[in-house]
Amino acid sequence: MKKRIDLGSIILLVSFLVGIFSRMQITTILEDFLFAAIEPTTLKLVGSILLIFILGNLLNEGGNLRNINSSLETFIKDRRVTLIIPSALIGLLPVAAGAMLSAPIVEESGSKMGLTAENKTFLNYWFRHIWEYTWPLYPGLILASAILNVPVRRIAIAQLPLTLAAILSGCIFGLRRIPYKPSSRKEKREITKGIFNFILNAWPILAVVFFVLVLKLELILSLLIILLFVLITVRIKRKRLLIIIKNSLSWRMILLLVSVMVFKRILENSGLLLRISEIFTHLRISPLLPLFSIPLFIGSLTGVTQAFVGVTFPILLPFIGMNNPNLTYVMLAYAGGFAGVLLSPVHLCLIVTKDYFKADLFRVYKLLLLPIIFVVLVAFMIVFVQRF
Repeated sequence: MKKRIDLGSIILLVSFLVGIFSRMQITTILEDFLFAAIEPTTLKLVGSILLIFILGNLLNEGGNLRNINSSLETFIKDRRVTLIIPSALIGLLPVAAGAMLSAPIVEESGSKMGLTAENKTFLNYWFRHIWEYTWPLYPGLILASAILNVPVRRIAIAQLPLTLAAILSGCIFGLRRIPYKPSSRKEKREITKGIFNFILNAWPILAVVFFVLVLKLELILSLLIILLFVLITVRIKRKRLLIIIKNSLSWRMILLLVSVMVFKRILENSGLLLRISEIFTHLRISPLLPLFSIPLFIGSLTGVTQAFVGVTFPILLPFIGMNNPNLTYVMLAYAGGFAGVLLSPVHLCLIVTKDYFKADLFRVYKLLLLPIIFVVLVAFMIVFVQRF
């Protein structure tokens, strides 16, 4: 069996080598490793990600997502919208290969509407990822917040146009080709019950947005409050609860997060960031080129958002700004990296969704290309408007 490459270990090794080649003393390098691992920013980062995984697994176990989808179908008339809602709802929870959770529902609805395997794959895959630019529960966004030392809500607001562009492009290039079919008419009482059930099952997800973006509470504090209430309200046996918590604790993820923060600290203390900036200035290369292309390359290589953020954002700090980050540049880097992630042949969601629907990968890529270009163009347009 082929072993997975441990990205966290590789980043730690690279961090050590950067320190050595920058002529840092070994004791200084080891001190930076330790201080980066135990500083409050790193501990909050790791704590937030683990709490998100626990919350997501609890909601999945409690059947909240299934109930949300069935309740929405009672008060939404357009069947095309109910076709993409399962994927969009699953996208609110950052779970590995999450597109597989909504795939059976999309398969059932899509087959009734006569959609091809490639169209079903595109709709399920695309709308599963529309929130990843802005949703405060996503590890990539939280990691960017920690690296840049900027509240996650500021990054989320700055990148909101990308999510809006993703929704719009998905509708233009995906839903528009599907003929309008209204769902069966529901009684007023049934609609009211559906709305009530939606709020009852979706409240933990809605509460995250309210606490973080409206009340402006720390993400980790918001998650602790919400998780406490979920534990009180969701009926899960103690033995099963312990299993869920155990399955949510990923040592690979913890190592990756800590290694990124170590990498950032070594880069800052080695003086390498200043040299990178000087090289690009000397070559007279526009900062937009590295800001977009480096994350694009790493994103397409790994298929993981945390990877392109963790590897490239510390390197791009001279262009983004270390003390007062330019969030428009952050948005461009994120758009580039996530375009790579969506197109990556090793992206887990793409692989499992394509296999589930038995779709042709080349045809799926043809459907993905225009929506991705649309989102990237929106990102560049915003950058040019801000600059000029």
